[in-house]
Amino acid sequence: MTKIRVFIADDHPVVRDGLATFLSKFDDLDVVGTAGDGSAVLEQVRALHPDVVLTDIRMPGMNGIELARRLRLAHPQMRIIIFTTYDDEQYLYDALRTGAQAYLLKSISHDVLASAIRSVHAGERLLSPPLMDKTLHRFEELARFKTQHEIGLVDDEMRILHALESGASNRQLAEQLFWSETTVKRKLQDIFEKLDVDNRVKAVAEGIRRGLI
Repeated sequence: MTKIRVFIADDHPVVRDGLATFLSKFDDLDVVGTAGDGSAVLEQVRALHPDVVLTDIRMPGMNGIELARRLRLAHPQMRIIIFTTYDDEQYLYDALRTGAQAYLLKSISHDVLASAIRSVHAGERLLSPPLMDKTLHRFEELARFKTQHEIGLVDDEMRILHALESGASNRQLAEQLFWSETTVKRKLQDIFEKLDVDNRVKAVAEGIRRGLI
């Protein structure tokens, strides 16, 4: 059986040693090295040729995001797992842009981590469940933004469309948006034309169908 060669990068010695000890218990995993800063990781990886690098984000000298970027450039075949306590969206998106195959939170069990290493080595991409929700929400926002601009709806028209869903009358819309009712009626007609509908109910239904509301 060919073992999966794993390298652990974390600036906390207790975490590094604990992970190395646990993962070494699995017959198919071989922890070939550990390091506490990004520069040391780059140097050792050149000599050790691990299959999977497990790295935290915040480390002295070079953070895990920059480390992942450099590893992907130097070793395109290498799999990289970001393993951290930070569920920050910007960290997540930056990590994915570098080409990291997984972004996992340290709240997962070690058994789940071992399974994740095997999955990533086999070519899968993984996110911890809480991060999956954030990513899907962001994807929905981007899809909604794209659809809005494809149709040609401006932000004021989007606000009206959302208000229509709650059943707001023309007078209520005028009060909420500080417009005259005549302006509201004109903007409603613009929305109807862009959505190719002829009334408020159909506008709401079309907005829902297109993922705008």
